Amino acid sequence: MGAMRPGETPEQARARAGRLRQRAAQARSLAGSLGSTLDTGVAKATAEDVWLGPYAERVTGELRRRQRELEGLADGVRAAANRWDQEAELLDREAAAAPAGGD
Repeated sequence: MGAMRPGETPEQARARAGRLRQRAAQARSLAGSLGSTLDTGVAKATAEDVWLGPYAERVTGELRRRQRELEGLADGVRAAANRWDQEAELLDREAAAAPAGGD
């Protein structure tokens, strides 16, 4: 099965490819901010001799764990954006090869 939908015209497919690329770019932008959300807080909380003791260790450990989770989520968003770009490329190729009237 291709990327073009049944009955979709080449023009509609190209327009959808453009929207996919636009959404992929937006997703990458959001992934960048999502993945770095806790960077400053973790850096401050884990700086040498800033915060010591068992509670500090628990809290900074939790911050690091959450930071890794956010980075994992950001990676997932980037992977989805890459799939959208690939689908857009396929749509463009199929639209270029399709007859002008569609299927």
